[in-house]
Amino acid sequence: MKELKLPRLISDGMILQQKKKIHIWGFDEPGRKVLVSFLGEEYITVTGSDGMWETYLKECEPGDAHTMYISDDAGNETAVTDILIGDVWVCAGQSNMELPMERVKDRYPGEIKECENSAIRTFKITENGEFHAPLSELLTGEWKMAQPETILQFSATAYFFADCLYQMTGVPVGLINASLGGSRIESWMSREMLAGYTQALETADKYADDKFVEQVLMQNQKQTEQWHGKLDGLDMGLKEHWEKEDVSCQDWKTVDIPFFFRDTELRDFIGSVWFRRTFQVSEGMAGQAARLWLGTIVDSDTVYINGVQVGHTDYQYPPRKYSIPEGLLRQGENSITIHVKCENGHGRFTPGKRYAVFNEKEEIDLQGQWHYQIGAVCEQIKPTDFVNWKPAALYNGMLSPCCNYTIAGFLWYQGESNTHVPGEYLNLTKRLIEGWRKNWKDETLPFLYVQLPNFAIDIYDSDADETGQGWPAVRELQRQALEIPETGMAVAIDLGEDNDLHPLNKKDIGKRLALLAAKKLYGVKTQCEGPQIDHIEIQKADPGQEYRVIIYCQNAEGGLYAEGREKGSVIRDFELRDEDGDWMSAKAKIAGQEIVLSCAKIQGKPAAVRYCYANTNKGALIYNQEGFPMSPFYMEF
Repeated sequence: MKELKLPRLISDGMILQQKKKIHIWGFDEPGRKVLVSFLGEEYITVTGSDGMWETYLKECEPGDAHTMYISDDAGNETAVTDILIGDVWVCAGQSNMELPMERVKDRYPGEIKECENSAIRTFKITENGEFHAPLSELLTGEWKMAQPETILQFSATAYFFADCLYQMTGVPVGLINASLGGSRIESWMSREMLAGYTQALETADKYADDKFVEQVLMQNQKQTEQWHGKLDGLDMGLKEHWEKEDVSCQDWKTVDIPFFFRDTELRDFIGSVWFRRTFQVSEGMAGQAARLWLGTIVDSDTVYINGVQVGHTDYQYPPRKYSIPEGLLRQGENSITIHVKCENGHGRFTPGKRYAVFNEKEEIDLQGQWHYQIGAVCEQIKPTDFVNWKPAALYNGMLSPCCNYTIAGFLWYQGESNTHVPGEYLNLTKRLIEGWRKNWKDETLPFLYVQLPNFAIDIYDSDADETGQGWPAVRELQRQALEIPETGMAVAIDLGEDNDLHPLNKKDIGKRLALLAAKKLYGVKTQCEGPQIDHIEIQKADPGQEYRVIIYCQNAEGGLYAEGREKGSVIRDFELRDEDGDWMSAKAKIAGQEIVLSCAKIQGKPAAVRYCYANTNKGALIYNQEGFPMSPFYMEF
């Protein structure tokens, strides 16, 4: 016999949506009457033949902790405590939405220390792909409030969004975090949303075979274990313990760290390579605990200080931030050894990162000359088949069970994994937004998203598309998605890091999203967007003179200004296309709310214009007086 049961989302510490009829549901024996009591009101419903009951609570104003009582006519009863009323946002996407506060704690130590706020809460859903049918209930998750004990697991983007929005409104903010690194947009869409995408649906059908998926997962594990096992078996460094202090580097080659393997004799190298150097420790630092930062390394590494392992990372993206325990460093000479495995021939110690041993008082720079020796050479590792990235998987397993929960809107940070095939991204985005709103039964739900930031993928990522146009193409399609009603885009072309797929400045990303939310929900008049194109005019040239292209901007009432990473940098990212299809760099001059472009090399009338249509910008970016950047764009005349 079934007993009264609630879904995971309806649990202690939850935040319910303000100023909307609140959907409450659960499960029980068919035919049983269920009574829901909340804020002095009682709601009676009957469990259907499918074992589900539901009711809608009256609209509520924002408020502090409340308790909900639920009982049935069989004598079963339960209580949900510590309930707040506020705004609830579904936060979805890939790694830059998933990236936790743990990864940015060194950038924002004050925010971590002072984060305690019971009015900000998150519900983190663990990765789960499902191909058979949309789940009706989540397999994981619980509500947690922002405090030092939990904050490191919050999505950094989502937390800073919530913190900023709460500071502006004083209204509690709930975050339902359904995100997964590497996921494509198709994985967050239902089969209905993907109607007509035959290949995507065929893939979903293929992975609905449990035996096939089991074989894929076994093959993933097997080929990984075999590759590492074979390499380790060949590795002379492991056999001869090159991590030990008494190893001689007399016959080893030298290289300056940081560096790209492709710029040295290690070009296209696949296998194991050991790096080693010594460094001097002062009397004051000796014996003390310290930190070791080694930027990022492609692909995996194991690090030893004075022969003792102090860190290990399995893949390329996480920053190498290791702890050196008390008593390991000694006065005078110390050794550091890094055992690196390269899986695909694109090894590197990422330039522009911090390489150092340090504590609060001293820092030892580890950049410069290192010795290195190849441990073993191996063939390229076979690619992993990431099952949960496949079409419909994450919608079915993580999002669908949330559709019954009443929310304020959506936050979306995704697109990196679709830059290889950007052509359909706008249509997929439209379908996703339309489908989500339909399944949440509210066509007006705000959909706020982050445009892809600057990132020199062609330099720093071996998975870059061959044309080098994937990232700018997706950015342009994201800009065009603003045509969809009730959407808002946070431009981030100035908030990325050219050498990192996962930029750390999530605070400004969250702030820009929060300002958009405040405008959508509360009608806040504060400027929250950058300059946008009102119209473009082409002035015909006089004989012997070049054409001029004048871009008239809105959201720029106070005028425009240009600002670059370096003082005095000029605008270099406008291009004009001639009638033959060739793109040429254009001079840009700001005149109030207008941008005037010219290019002496174009003889005829320009056919198109683009701005920042590259992986990253070369020069100064254009802002309005409120400090919001202009979106990259591409427009034909």
